[in-house]
Amino acid sequence: MIDMDKSIESHLLYDHYSRLLTDRQREAFELHFFEDLSLAEIAEELKVSRQAVHDTVTRTLIQLQDYEVKLKLFTLQQQRARAIVNIRSRLNELSICDQALEMMLSEIE
Repeated sequence: MIDMDKSIESHLLYDHYSRLLTDRQREAFELHFFEDLSLAEIAEELKVSRQAVHDTVTRTLIQLQDYEVKLKLFTLQQQRARAIVNIRSRLNELSICDQALEMMLSEIE
Protein backbone atom coordinates (compact mmCIF):
# COMPACT_ATOMS: atom_id res chain seq x y z
CA MET A 1 0.00 0.00 0.00
CA ILE A 2 1.14 3.54 -0.79
CA ASP A 3 1.91 6.11 1.90
CA MET A 4 -0.95 8.68 1.93
CA ASP A 5 1.35 11.72 1.75
CA LYS A 6 3.18 10.21 -1.22
CA SER A 7 -0.13 9.39 -2.88
CA ILE A 8 -1.40 12.95 -2.50
CA GLU A 9 1.92 14.34 -3.72
CA SER A 10 1.77 12.01 -6.72
CA HIS A 11 -1.75 13.17 -7.58
CA LEU A 12 -0.78 16.83 -7.33
CA LEU A 13 2.31 16.37 -9.47
CA TYR A 14 0.22 14.43 -11.99
CA ASP A 15 -2.22 17.35 -12.14
CA HIS A 16 0.63 19.66 -13.09
CA TYR A 17 2.68 17.49 -15.41
CA SER A 18 0.43 14.79 -16.89
CA ARG A 19 0.50 16.42 -20.32
CA LEU A 20 4.23 15.76 -20.46
CA LEU A 21 3.76 12.00 -20.04
CA THR A 22 3.15 9.44 -22.75
CA ASP A 23 -0.34 8.02 -23.24
CA ARG A 24 0.81 4.70 -21.75
CA GLN A 25 2.26 6.39 -18.67
CA ARG A 26 -0.97 8.36 -18.13
CA GLU A 27 -3.09 5.25 -18.57
CA ALA A 28 -1.06 3.15 -16.12
CA PHE A 29 -0.89 5.98 -13.58
CA GLU A 30 -4.61 6.68 -13.75
CA LEU A 31 -5.56 3.02 -13.46
CA HIS A 32 -3.27 2.57 -10.48
CA PHE A 33 -3.86 5.81 -8.57
CA PHE A 34 -7.33 6.95 -9.65
CA GLU A 35 -9.05 3.62 -10.28
CA ASP A 36 -7.11 1.89 -7.49
CA LEU A 37 -6.37 -1.17 -9.62
CA SER A 38 -3.59 -3.52 -8.63
CA LEU A 39 -0.55 -3.94 -10.85
CA ALA A 40 -1.83 -7.39 -11.84
CA GLU A 41 -5.24 -5.97 -12.81
CA ILE A 42 -3.61 -3.22 -14.87
CA ALA A 43 -1.31 -5.75 -16.53
CA GLU A 44 -4.31 -7.83 -17.52
CA GLU A 45 -6.18 -4.81 -18.87
CA LEU A 46 -3.18 -3.49 -20.82
CA LYS A 47 -2.11 -6.96 -21.89
CA VAL A 48 1.42 -6.59 -20.56
CA SER A 49 3.32 -8.16 -17.68
CA ARG A 50 2.90 -7.09 -14.08
CA GLN A 51 6.60 -6.14 -14.09
CA ALA A 52 6.05 -3.87 -17.11
CA VAL A 53 3.26 -2.08 -15.25
CA HIS A 54 5.41 -1.78 -12.13
CA ASP A 55 8.28 -0.34 -14.17
CA THR A 56 5.98 2.12 -15.95
CA VAL A 57 4.35 3.35 -12.75
CA THR A 58 7.70 3.63 -10.97
CA ARG A 59 9.33 5.49 -13.87
CA THR A 60 6.30 7.77 -14.15
CA LEU A 61 6.52 8.72 -10.47
CA ILE A 62 10.25 9.43 -10.82
CA GLN A 63 9.60 11.47 -13.95
CA LEU A 64 6.87 13.53 -12.26
CA GLN A 65 9.23 14.29 -9.38
CA ASP A 66 11.99 15.17 -11.82
CA TYR A 67 9.69 17.59 -13.66
CA GLU A 68 8.93 19.32 -10.36
CA VAL A 69 12.64 19.55 -9.46
CA LYS A 70 13.35 21.16 -12.82
CA LEU A 71 10.23 23.26 -13.44
CA LYS A 72 8.91 23.90 -9.91
CA LEU A 73 5.37 24.60 -11.15
CA PHE A 74 3.73 23.00 -8.12
CA THR A 75 6.06 24.75 -5.68
CA LEU A 76 5.44 28.11 -7.33
CA GLN A 77 1.68 27.57 -7.28
CA GLN A 78 1.81 26.77 -3.55
CA GLN A 79 3.91 29.88 -2.87
CA ARG A 80 1.50 32.03 -4.88
CA ALA A 81 -1.50 30.57 -3.02
CA ARG A 82 0.13 31.30 0.36
CA ALA A 83 0.96 34.86 -0.73
CA ILE A 84 -2.65 35.46 -1.80
CA VAL A 85 -3.94 34.18 1.55
CA ASN A 86 -1.48 36.46 3.35
CA ILE A 87 -2.48 39.47 1.26
CA ARG A 88 -6.19 38.83 1.88
CA SER A 89 -5.52 38.40 5.58
CA ARG A 90 -3.57 41.66 5.75
CA LEU A 91 -6.26 43.54 3.83
CA ASN A 92 -8.82 42.16 6.27
CA GLU A 93 -6.68 43.24 9.26
CA LEU A 94 -6.52 46.73 7.80
CA SER A 95 -10.27 46.68 7.15
CA ILE A 96 -9.68 47.30 3.48
CA CYS A 97 -12.42 46.12 1.19
CA ASP A 98 -11.50 46.87 -2.39
CA GLN A 99 -13.29 45.16 -5.29
CA ALA A 100 -10.48 45.94 -7.72
CA LEU A 101 -7.87 44.35 -5.42
CA GLU A 102 -10.09 41.32 -4.91
CA MET A 103 -10.53 40.92 -8.69
CA MET A 104 -6.75 41.12 -9.17
CA LEU A 105 -6.15 38.49 -6.50
CA SER A 106 -8.80 36.24 -8.05
CA GLU A 107 -7.12 36.56 -11.45
CA ILE A 108 -3.75 35.34 -10.16
CA GLU A 109 -5.19 32.44 -8.16
